[in-house]
Amino acid sequence: MSNSVPNVFLLNLLIGESMAGAITCRMNLGVSPQTKTVQGRSVVFQAVNPPLHVESAVTGTYNYLCTNTSCHIMIIVNGYTENEKGSLKNFEARILLEDNWETGTANYSFLRDGEWVTMSNQVVRAMPNNEINDLGKLAEAANH
Repeated sequence: MSNSVPNVFLLNLLIGESMAGAITCRMNLGVSPQTKTVQGRSVVFQAVNPPLHVESAVTGTYNYLCTNTSCHIMIIVNGYTENEKGSLKNFEARILLEDNWETGTANYSFLRDGEWVTMSNQVVRAMPNNEINDLGKLAEAANH
């Protein structure tokens, strides 16, 4: 068995309460332990009329925050979308995960109709994602 660190692993996060009508964020990230960077996509959505759908290509970094008794993982990402004027920042997030990468809390903001909306102290859960199950599909999604 090798003690080597993988080049990249997938992390699929669901941020927010999974209640009908709630604003929710789904993030699909490729995590690079060697460079402590993340890259992928986020989608903020809400099932209302008209529906909320803010999609972003995200990039960022992560670091371990440790005390004498515990460690957490802080992920910081910024997201961008393309429009007729070029690249526009439309998303940012600060995610604090337990050291198992499974649960945590997040604060994130997204651009909606020219105004920033902030979501604070949101529940974060790692989720399997059947839509993006390999790095090729993740890279393709991040580039659209």
